[in-house]
Amino acid sequence: MLATTALLAALVLTGCSGGAAPEAEPAPLSTAADAAATGGASASADPSTDPSTGPAEQVVTTMTAFHSPSNNIFCYLAPVEGRGPYARCDLQEKSWEADPPDAGCAGDWGGAAGTRGSVGVGDDEAAVLCAADTLVDTPGQELAYGSSISMGDMTCTVTAETGMACANGTTGRGFTVSKAEVTLR
Repeated sequence: MLATTALLAALVLTGCSGGAAPEAEPAPLSTAADAAATGGASASADPSTDPSTGPAEQVVTTMTAFHSPSNNIFCYLAPVEGRGPYARCDLQEKSWEADPPDAGCAGDWGGAAGTRGSVGVGDDEAAVLCAADTLVDTPGQELAYGSSISMGDMTCTVTAETGMACANGTTGRGFTVSKAEVTLR
């Protein structure tokens, strides 16, 4: 449990956007510890999918880790003090590339020719990320195809066709990411 807490805390504190100044710390250390202590989920709705009601729409209030059924896309939603929630997703395997930031990258460039990728969005623009860590294999709940998870104005939805889409309902900023491509808006 302590190792999971430390891993989540490290992941939250080391992710940054593509060379630009980070918009804010994605979540305070205590939030990461709380999420790890509860298995990464704090929900006000049942995350299961009931065929009679359709896919689950889950609402969370603390840092929550989740992944796609394919185990290729690993994400978290986290509150950011004084700002809206932050969503980050890392891919275990990708075939797309993105141009690196002009200022360079202190960590691994998530859009490089390597197999892994990283993308995030908060109140500001969505971006492919520089990251010295990875969310791949982070413990968290599996989000069923067609299901959504939300924190405040941020919602992430997973589908078999498009992968994971996360968007801020207030700003309209977001991303859609899959093994084949990434789209930032």
